Amino acid sequence: MKGIKKILVPLDFSDCSKHAFYYALDIAMKEKASLFLLHIINLDLLDNIADLKLCSKAKAKKLMEKYAKNEFNKLRKESAKKTTLTAKEIIEDGIPFVKILSKARDLSIDLIVMGSFSASSPVRKLFFGSTTERVLKGANVPVLYVPLPQA
Repeated sequence: MKGIKKILVPLDFSDCSKHAFYYALDIAMKEKASLFLLHIINLDLLDNIADLKLCSKAKAKKLMEKYAKNEFNKLRKESAKKTTLTAKEIIEDGIPFVKILSKARDLSIDLIVMGSFSASSPVRKLFFGSTTERVLKGANVPVLYVPLPQA
């Protein structure tokens, strides 16, 4: 069986996705694998912000990129307490599940590790499904679905 050499972790910086990151970090340390962290700026969200005239699409994107870089920095500092392993941080814009699947192919990823995200409402889930479900259905590599631990 082929070993795990490259792990992709999509992050929206929710508690659930951060938990999945630490889970993936443990796997990467054990397998001596490369870790790729992917944050996707959702194009639909940028359009909604622009439509509401809260700020321009370009400014919203810049603010979201700054936020993502700050969150990556926090994760880097926290994980440095545990390991010297460094992850490649990627910020892109697009439709989350599409970007996750294409990035997994482009980087020849062996494993995708994701947190389980709840859809914001049952109606949204009915019509759109969740990013995690879409990745599970569309991935050509194993996807490890990591739920938050029960309190």
